[in-house]
Amino acid sequence: MSPRKDRHFAKTDAERVLGNKKGELTKGSHRAELHFEMPEYIWLSNLNGNIHIPERLLSLLNEEDQDIPDEVKEFTYVQQLDKNLLSRTSVIGLGFGLMSPVLGMSTTMSIGLLNGGSPSIIFGYLICGIMTWISSLSLSEIVSKYPIELHGAAAMLAPGRLRLRMSWYCGWLMLFGSWTMSTSITFAGAQLIISLLTMTNESLIDSRWLTLWTVLMFYLIVTVVGVINLKFSSFIETINKVCVYWILYAILFTSTLLLLFQPNHRSFKDVFTKFDNSLSGYSSMALSFLIGGFQQSNFTFQGFAMLSALSDETEKPEKDIPYSMTRSVIISLVSGLFFLIPMMLILPDVSEVMNHEGVMPIVLIFTKSTKSLFVSIFLVLLILGNLLFSGIGSVTTSSRALYSLSRDRGIPYHHLWTYVDPASESKVPKYSVMLSMGVSYVLALLALISTAAFNAFVGCAVLCLCSASMLPILLSLYHRRKLVKGSAFRIKYRLGYITNCLTVIWLLFTMVIISLPQKVPVTFRSMNYSSVVYFLFMIMVTVLYDRWGIYNFRAPLVGE
Repeated sequence: MSPRKDRHFAKTDAERVLGNKKGELTKGSHRAELHFEMPEYIWLSNLNGNIHIPERLLSLLNEEDQDIPDEVKEFTYVQQLDKNLLSRTSVIGLGFGLMSPVLGMSTTMSIGLLNGGSPSIIFGYLICGIMTWISSLSLSEIVSKYPIELHGAAAMLAPGRLRLRMSWYCGWLMLFGSWTMSTSITFAGAQLIISLLTMTNESLIDSRWLTLWTVLMFYLIVTVVGVINLKFSSFIETINKVCVYWILYAILFTSTLLLLFQPNHRSFKDVFTKFDNSLSGYSSMALSFLIGGFQQSNFTFQGFAMLSALSDETEKPEKDIPYSMTRSVIISLVSGLFFLIPMMLILPDVSEVMNHEGVMPIVLIFTKSTKSLFVSIFLVLLILGNLLFSGIGSVTTSSRALYSLSRDRGIPYHHLWTYVDPASESKVPKYSVMLSMGVSYVLALLALISTAAFNAFVGCAVLCLCSASMLPILLSLYHRRKLVKGSAFRIKYRLGYITNCLTVIWLLFTMVIISLPQKVPVTFRSMNYSSVVYFLFMIMVTVLYDRWGIYNFRAPLVGE
């Protein structure tokens, strides 16, 4: 029997919508749900009274979809995970933890300082935050129509012959992106801990063994956050809620203490306009700004797409995931500005905080600004508290991405990664958690071999997450957005086209910027190999599909 005949192909929304000659929505077994809408602006309703515009354009702008009932796709998997594990507030907290400006911007501060300083950091963060919010709107609309991890949505949106292949690529990109993002979060935390130790005693760790101690500290962090996911999953709801308060108070304390202990503040004019990229080696200020502003910020913001993997553990994923995705981006954007601007006001000379082996720039900013070892340690501990929340959340999302892909037989030994002990009170895919931890352990070994190799995998995390987010949006545009009609989260006035196109352009642009080296001239060690790892990964995934996936992988199980 041909392998393609033994597939679980259900009638998709493409067949329901595009197959109807009258262009009407076919009635199925969808359930009616409430939906979110973008606010209606008064000037839109009065547009034709003020400005003469073509009738067709006016009809597009004023198009309403109030009369279209919510039609959320129902998937028919056996519910193994705890459907009530995460509330909407908890998912917001988890998303905020993944996109925390306290941890993300602090541990990548060297990128922005090299390439322009405070103007690159602040304006880059602002632009990146706004574009990430627009991207979250596009993705939220798809997730609210197809409340499943993104590979399932890609299968529903892709043309029939490409359905499995598109779903396969999307699933593996999301999985590998989640694994590498989780690794980068915890490894950055390990580097921060080592920086704290060397700050208190410079001779404590020999420079020859810094990387080894960092890897060992990384293993300890991964083990702790992994055990919490395995043994204390019932507390994840509370942990995610506490995460929000911890980060907000960390921002409040950090900003206040820095301004109090450093009386000599820079002027706002210097903060927003004094651009210095002399340490980067780039002659182009524009290119240096793009690298300093967008590389650093994208390492912080790209975690928003990982929230789609939590669809099986929220009561109403078609509403909870989109709401949490968009809100967590906004919270991260606004709180990040309150964190960054005070820090830039007291920023020492960049040359004083760069090129100190074993000590991250953020630690030196604290010590040189406050002139107090005690206060500096306290501020670093606030960031490390954030590390715990972010690490727990990253293991949660990466293990659920693995569980979701394995449920459709998208990875060898899929029965192991979907196993949930029915007798256990905490419905956790324990082997998925263990494999996610194991992947992090292996990736960290690269740091012992080559720092450039490890950094390439960290950069590849953003490339993979951008690709996984972009693929369903492109497929939706291919069908002229007909397959997201009736979603519980709606972008009105045909602004969906603009939003989707801006998202695709931004994600492609981000992938280019992430692949550029942070400074020139480029050496073998300083070269950015992220794109190399990305293309090698895509080749591997393609070969795996052609040799194994085509005989095993199946489309998502949906209700008729």
